[in-house]
Formats: sequence, structure tokens, C-alpha cells
Amino acid sequence: MAPLPVNVKTSLPLSRAEHWTLHHVLLHRIERESATPGEEPPPTTVYCAFEMLDAGETAFTDVEFEAIQSVLAEYHHSTDWWESERAQIESLLYQIIHTRGTASRLQSA
Repeated sequence: MAPLPVNVKTSLPLSRAEHWTLHHVLLHRIERESATPGEEPPPTTVYCAFEMLDAGETAFTDVEFEAIQSVLAEYHHSTDWWESERAQIESLLYQIIHTRGTASRLQSA
């Protein structure tokens, strides 16, 4: 998949439940750094994506999608209490991969 231009934003259609799950996962990842000594901080794009999502925005750059996808993948493979949200996280991962692929094809056409 060819990367999209840096400043192009693509909308991610989210249901209310998906929006909440994504918000919750990103917030947990951000808070995990301060709660766990030695935890490496997430990339700044995770903070940016969270702030936009928190403000109700669901359009992201490709770099932000990459960061979101990485965090979701980490939580999807987690055996912690996230297991109850695994299906929702998997659905979000699929949507992001599909959205990025579609946007990339449209940009190259």
C-alpha cells in the first residue's frame, strides 16, 4: 500500500460504540506510560489522533492511521481485560486497513 500524502485526511466512519472503543484504547495507551515506570511513550501521532477523536473528529492522516493501527493491533493481541472488546477492536482494525487501502487507491488513480 503506497502511503498517502502527509497532510491528506481520510474519514473513518465509526459507530458510537466503535468511537468509544477507539477513544478508550488510545486513552489507555496514553495513560499507561505514566502508570507504568519504564514504559516507552506512544508516538506523538497517538496523542494527536486521540485529541482529534476526543473533539469528535474522525478524519486522520495516513501517519495517524498507522499509529492507531499499531495501538489497536497491540491491544487486539493482549490477553488482559481487553478480551471482552476483542471483536470491536478487530472490526476497527479491519476498517482502518480498508479505509487506508481505499484512500491510497483513490490517490493513485
